[in-house]
Amino acid sequence: METHYTWKSKFFRRGFEIYQYENLVGELKNKSFERKTSGELNGRKLMFETKGFFKQEHRIIDQKDNSVIIQIIFNIWKTKTTIRYDNKDYQWQYDNFWNTKWSISNENGVMIRYQSSFSSGEITSYTGDEVLILTGLFIKNYFKQRAAAAAAAT
Repeated sequence: METHYTWKSKFFRRGFEIYQYENLVGELKNKSFERKTSGELNGRKLMFETKGFFKQEHRIIDQKDNSVIIQIIFNIWKTKTTIRYDNKDYQWQYDNFWNTKWSISNENGVMIRYQSSFSSGEITSYTGDEVLILTGLFIKNYFKQRAAAAAAAT
């Protein structure tokens, strides 16, 4: 089953709106002054939580029952990421030099492809798993925020 989404980020907004056929079906929104991001896609509500400073831990919490459902493990160079979900490992990675394309895959191949421009993008998913779809967008947003923070510090 192949599903297509588009996403848009408004200038000065802290998140994304996710659309399917021009209908708003989800969002990913950073909470001000917190290290939490809320996400929703097709009614599935999640909380992305970052803890720690030097050794950060990233967890995704299902808001239905407050259970931790995903652990995100970044590699040392922050170019690839392991997503541990439902006792399986998935790989998140950039697919081009400009970091405008990225994907999530497992041992069977690519499950979700993402493509972005400055403030919008497209998602092609070969799975109906809203958790993985939102996680891929969250990781890209996390890297974008880290790059912005590093640029502001210099």
